[in-house]
Amino acid sequence: MNKAPQSHATIDVKELKQALISVGLEVFRVRGNEVHLAERQNLHLMEARVQVAGGVEPSVTVVVHAQRADAPKLAPNTMLDMVRRHAVVLSKCGYEEIDAKPREICSVNDGAVLDVWYEVTLRRAVATLEEAVSEAQRVFAVERYVIPDLQG
Repeated sequence: MNKAPQSHATIDVKELKQALISVGLEVFRVRGNEVHLAERQNLHLMEARVQVAGGVEPSVTVVVHAQRADAPKLAPNTMLDMVRRHAVVLSKCGYEEIDAKPREICSVNDGAVLDVWYEVTLRRAVATLEEAVSEAQRVFAVERYVIPDLQG
């Protein structure tokens, strides 16, 4: 599918951060031109795996994943395909897959592999500050942790 080139305004990362906070989203950190959003697990603040990039190429990126521990007998490709099917709601909104791979989650104590996450990363370019904030809210509302349905 060929898309006409979309012109993008430069989005100041400080303005972006403030705009995201003003709509109730929490910021985990800012790295360069990217604002990484946060979510709360009990009282702990954790990275939500949603990034909103400002600068000259503004975009919203989200990582959706499933964990091997939830379905240890499923093949890696099956897990990634399951995550892709779950992310189709974002694909229908213009998000494109930019990466898909397993990632080992290791112990900080001894480096032992604790689990494997099957991650699909999607990105959508945005043209304005308002669109960036709106898309961040959309993505943040989508469940990013896929639990395999082993019944079906």
